[in-house]
Amino acid sequence: MLLTGANILLIETDPRVIDSIRQVVKEPYALDIETNAKSGIKKASLKEYDIYLISSKLPDMDGIDVLSRILKIFPEAICVMMDHDPDIDAVMRSAHMGGYDFLKIPIKHDKLERLILRATERRWYIREARRLKEEKNSNLIAISEEQSRLRSVINSIDDGLIITNNRREIIFTNPRFHKLINVKREILVGEKIFDIIPHKLQLQIDMVLDENEHKCAIKEEIVIDPPARLVVMANSTPIIDDNGKLLGVVSVLRDISEIKALQLSKSEFINMVAHELKAPLGAIKGYLEMIIDKQLGDNNELYDNYLKRSLNRSEAMLALLQDLLNIFRMDARTVRREIERVDAGELLSDTIEFFESDIQKRKLQLEVSIDKNLYIEADHEEIRRVYTNLISNAIKYNKDSGKIRITASVEDTFVAITVEDTGIGMTTEESERLFEEFFRAKNPYTRKISGTGLGMTILKKIIDEYDGKIIVSSEYEKGSIFTVKLPLAK
Repeated sequence: MLLTGANILLIETDPRVIDSIRQVVKEPYALDIETNAKSGIKKASLKEYDIYLISSKLPDMDGIDVLSRILKIFPEAICVMMDHDPDIDAVMRSAHMGGYDFLKIPIKHDKLERLILRATERRWYIREARRLKEEKNSNLIAISEEQSRLRSVINSIDDGLIITNNRREIIFTNPRFHKLINVKREILVGEKIFDIIPHKLQLQIDMVLDENEHKCAIKEEIVIDPPARLVVMANSTPIIDDNGKLLGVVSVLRDISEIKALQLSKSEFINMVAHELKAPLGAIKGYLEMIIDKQLGDNNELYDNYLKRSLNRSEAMLALLQDLLNIFRMDARTVRREIERVDAGELLSDTIEFFESDIQKRKLQLEVSIDKNLYIEADHEEIRRVYTNLISNAIKYNKDSGKIRITASVEDTFVAITVEDTGIGMTTEESERLFEEFFRAKNPYTRKISGTGLGMTILKKIIDEYDGKIIVSSEYEKGSIFTVKLPLAK
């Protein structure tokens, strides 16, 4: 939205500049001209203009002081400073005081035209804000929409921003920059970069300032909090005036911690797979070589035994790979979930039925108590995987003719599922390490029990995804109690 016309006050001494501006400012705009600061301030105090064009060099007063006087009278005034050779300090000082823009003399007509269009649009927003303020009869609401929008953009931008001049002094920073470099105090204009910013960013800014021939931009990663808790991509670009003079550097910091963590996770995943698969693959290779070379003569029974071992090792590796892939997908957040209303009690009953034959083989006594209408919001198959892991462990690590007790009920705002067994249990140290990747308790009872050491890790990650809890209580040679709590559906 534009104003149909605008009143513009020009405070300028140089006739050439005045004539140049006259050529641009024509109907529907009205132009008033004053040739010194005193008369300009007086005229500005009589009525509020839509745009003020102020020369930085006036015979009786500095232009910045004129800007200050006008803004004291009309705090929302749109003031544009003009100078033959503006430096970044003057530009930033004007901006901090409330100046709208800065023009370099001689003024390019197309640039002035665009500025007036933008300024009149902003002026419309200011007037509209005042109108709304009057309608709502509130002195605390509806400040200038354009000023509010500009302030919001600067303060909420997701990238950190720092501007330094060619003397390596800080001219401007935004709140996101403070957060990224972990500075809790205010950064003052004029502070030296060496007192505030990370060393690697200092070197980057130095390289831009010292590169006089090409004035190139530099982009590189900077680790703020190793190894990958906080990593930023810093992009420093020179600020150059129309004459090619280097005025300073603007540096933008983008948080890439999640990307780096994912890369690190990938690397760890590859190393993990290589390490865990090396031993079983070596064993299978050895078995197959013995069979192919007939190293044991004609003992077919022994060959069959080695083939079965190879098959068992292959199945174990497939299970390991599946668990590793599940963990990697969870860490990379690429798991696709179909969230629905699930009856946690009904799903638990179905899962228990699946293990009936295994329970009977071990001659275990099963006690089940499941309340009705235990609804949660979750992915059906992920919750089944949690149940499967808990029940299979209660069977595998139990004693022959032992007991398993499974209950499900409401506790506060959670559905609580408890699986209790009279199995081999765990020591305190084993309980503390239970959710570590590849951890398996080592004792005389577990030597013949197969597993990847990843089941409980996956279980914990699933429960965490739903803001749930898992509580473990175990005593060595006496048994374990696992309680999973999942939020009730709303």
